[in-house]
Amino acid sequence: MTRLALAALLLAACGGDDGTPAQIDAPALTKVQKVTCPTTADATVMTTSTVDAYMPMNTPLPVGGVVKFVMAPAHNVAPNTVGASDPGLSVDFGETKCLKFTEAGTFGFFCSAHGFSGTITVQ
Repeated sequence: MTRLALAALLLAACGGDDGTPAQIDAPALTKVQKVTCPTTADATVMTTSTVDAYMPMNTPLPVGGVVKFVMAPAHNVAPNTVGASDPGLSVDFGETKCLKFTEAGTFGFFCSAHGFSGTITVQ
């Protein structure tokens, strides 16, 4: 009788495994990550209130490099959904934010209010 009770307890502890793998909620890994702005960033991309363009429009960067984005109140940075990009590539209107690029590639972005675009090329 003791063995029967022990066997029932072990089966109950295992739960009802239906053969499907367990899901683990892990944060999405992005190639572009927000970081604290260093004293000197590897590059700076900015906008002004008078020009609808990123300055510079195309920015080269080493792997692990940091870009300081300085946006005027009328402009932002959003991941370009037309080409390759990354969800971490996002800067609000009027915000200054530093982003670190952890893998090689070309990352497109655009101003959602005006449609002009830019790229970061990480080598």
